[in-house]
Formats: sequence, structure tokens, C-alpha cells
Amino acid sequence: MNKKKIRTVIGIAAALGLGFLLYNQTLPNAYVPAEDEIALQIRFDIKEDIGLLVYDCCAGGHACSGGTSNADGSLIRHDSNLMIGLRQEELGSPADPAALSIQFRIITEYVSPNYENIYPNDITKYMEPVSWEAHFGESYLITITGDKTNGYQAVLSE
Repeated sequence: MNKKKIRTVIGIAAALGLGFLLYNQTLPNAYVPAEDEIALQIRFDIKEDIGLLVYDCCAGGHACSGGTSNADGSLIRHDSNLMIGLRQEELGSPADPAALSIQFRIITEYVSPNYENIYPNDITKYMEPVSWEAHFGESYLITITGDKTNGYQAVLSE
């Protein structure tokens, strides 16, 4: 090969390498759940920012609860995307697939989270439970819509 062809090949390889690096840096990596985890991607399409998102779930007759808030005490934005991971052990180690039922609650104002997940009724908005056969190692999208006045809805996307 002559020097001109070698430089061209090196230039193309460098451009492809740089393009791959930029691509990996600019696009967020999709969350991949562990083999013993059910991942819930929560997408908000609500009218106002909220304080906390709390959930109560049941899988195979075992109940658990949890929630999420911003560590700095700020409100969760009305158009946020959150990820919740539910480990098989946390769910009482049900079989795969697991009959999963989850009920979300929105706490409309920020209050300090507590382990009991008990919050004042006047700022707590319950949603109807969402139920489905969930597989460990899979991700599911749940969209939450609505507002403080008319209530909120959680819908599992197929």
C-alpha cells in the first residue's frame, strides 16, 4: 500500500472511532435490569410538579412498599422519567413470571420521606392499582397522567 492509502484508511478509522465515542456520550444508556429484577420506567405527564412518588406492591402474596423523591428536597418535575427496580428478594422471591400489582400514591408537596410511607391524607393522592404478569429481567413503562384537582392515573404501556 502506498502512504496515501494508509493515511486515508487511518483517517477513516479515526473518524469512525471519534463518531462512536461521541454517539456513546450523547445518547443515554438504556437501563438493563438484572436477572432478578423487574424495572419500572415511570414517565410523568402530569400538570404540576410533585413532592414524592410512593408505591405499594404485591407479588405472589408478599407485600412491599417504597418511594422516590429528590434528595435535595426539590419537587419532582411534572415531565420527569424515573426508574424503579424491584428485586426478586424484595418481592418475596415469587416465581417467574410474577403476578405483580402496584398502587402508586402521589404526595403533592415535598415532605421528608419516612420508612413507614405514611403521609398526611390531604396531600396524598391514590391511583388505581396496575396489575400484570411481570418477568424478571424485563423493563416495563408506566405513564402517570392527571393533576392534583382531578386525580392521577397510572397506565401500563403494552
